[in-house]
Amino acid sequence: MKFIILIAVTTLTFAADAAAQANIRSVDFKNFTYPAYCIGETPEKVTVKNGEFYREKQEDGYVDRFSFNVFDIAYGDVTGDGVGDAVILTVCNTGGTGNFSEGYVYSMKAGKPALVARIPGGDRAYGGLRSASVEKGLLIVDSNDVGEEGGACCPQFVITTRYRVTGGKLAAVGQPIKKELYPSRRVRFAPGTTGATLDLSLPAGELQRYAVGARAGQVLRVSTGSPDASARLLEEAVVTEGVNGFSAKLPKSADYTIEIQNNSSDPISVKVNIKIQ
Repeated sequence: MKFIILIAVTTLTFAADAAAQANIRSVDFKNFTYPAYCIGETPEKVTVKNGEFYREKQEDGYVDRFSFNVFDIAYGDVTGDGVGDAVILTVCNTGGTGNFSEGYVYSMKAGKPALVARIPGGDRAYGGLRSASVEKGLLIVDSNDVGEEGGACCPQFVITTRYRVTGGKLAAVGQPIKKELYPSRRVRFAPGTTGATLDLSLPAGELQRYAVGARAGQVLRVSTGSPDASARLLEEAVVTEGVNGFSAKLPKSADYTIEIQNNSSDPISVKVNIKIQ
């Protein structure tokens, strides 16, 4: 009887160990070795600690710097085998202004994590990855889009793409969805008034946009109650910069977009005064 019990306990122990080995969530992807394709034509193995890797090497006349960071991890079955997978998003910098993102999909094979697919990324606003999730067996990826007048620093849209992972490749499902990253909110003046005051709460580094209608020849005046909050007009006009704001003589009857940005590293609450004369 004791022998039978011992066999049962041993069997359960082995089963528990096997389950633990097969569980992708048991892998510490913030202390892990990745093939970094961003560094050149040939990927380099990079081992992160607490999600970060940094290397600095003195070369002839300059310092060669390279960083690689894990910034997002999601879980779910995207390969359709009934076993969970891990989706890891990373960003690397090779010493310049570019920050190049790339993603990886790992599955458990023979008790070890194996790379089964890569997610293409880009440099900041030019296709840079924002987030990833798994929904109903599909991989959902949000990436940046620069728009028509943006720059690498400043994405204007978010592209959401759905994928199936089959045979180590990503197959897009349906059409990508494009949304404004900072949609404008309409500002309406109370009857009989020519201005409005907005009470805003802005996270560190974030911005909000507001649309106002005006006629040709009118002057739009915008000011913020904090030196940490900047205001700018996105459309063409004759603009005069002021203290924490601007005035603009408007060339045509149209909607105009005001952008308010928190330039500090802390969240702020700020009053914004908007007036049209």
